Amino acid sequence: MTKYYLPKGDFPNPEQFIANLIQNRYLHNIKLWLDKYCPFDEDKRRFNLEYQIRLLRNRKLAISLNIIDLRNYKSYFQRFETLCKSLEQQGYITKIYEGKVKWRLIVGLGHESVYETSITLHRNYSIPIIPASAVKGLIHHYAEKYGKLSKGDIVEIFGTQNKKGKMIFFDALPIIEENRDFVVLDVMNVHYKPYYEGGETPGDWHNPTPIFFLAVEKGTKFRFALASKDEKLAEKAVELLKEAVNKIGIGAKTSAGYGYFEV
Repeated sequence: MTKYYLPKGDFPNPEQFIANLIQNRYLHNIKLWLDKYCPFDEDKRRFNLEYQIRLLRNRKLAISLNIIDLRNYKSYFQRFETLCKSLEQQGYITKIYEGKVKWRLIVGLGHESVYETSITLHRNYSIPIIPASAVKGLIHHYAEKYGKLSKGDIVEIFGTQNKKGKMIFFDALPIIEENRDFVVLDVMNVHYKPYYEGGETPGDWHNPTPIFFLAVEKGTKFRFALASKDEKLAEKAVELLKEAVNKIGIGAKTSAGYGYFEV
């Protein structure tokens, strides 16, 4: 990881340095940029995610798709569609659901990061994804919590430690619409930090501590895909997926309205 300092850094004008990278199309991998090239605020003694995002967009607190080379991702997306067609030729039933994020979405908020918050971006293409494990876990949780499936169907779909499930779950991939913000800087305020960390009495005299994090922007569309050789199980699973992302959401901070999809 490369660490540079604020306000005096390894180069005299960080804003111009980053602007040149973007203009010359050198800054393609936002995932690598966020993980390995982190500005450190000497005054506040912390890595500064807010400043990092401001550098990317001339002080606008969002990341736009127009600074990423999307050709490779579009090729990857097409290869995934080809994979689905190949599975169908082998006797699998592929179910596709395309959903739009109602507000915002955060997957991977608690992953390891120098910023103490994180987001799941594809390591090669820098686009936000919803891992297959999260999709599977959501459907499983929703089915068990609300009694949507029999015990037999749960075992058939998800499997057990001793039995393989009959359903294949894939990463949910965003449907790219160019020239729009796809990740935005968000904030949550911890109002009583001395209470949480030291056991002091909570009160209005405590200063809020802002914690910045990244979230997928409202209106972003994702394509979910499931496959199985059992058509009935595939149909049940995709219907449960649609219900789950609409009723209980996916990812972090669902209690605050994040992670819900339109029907």
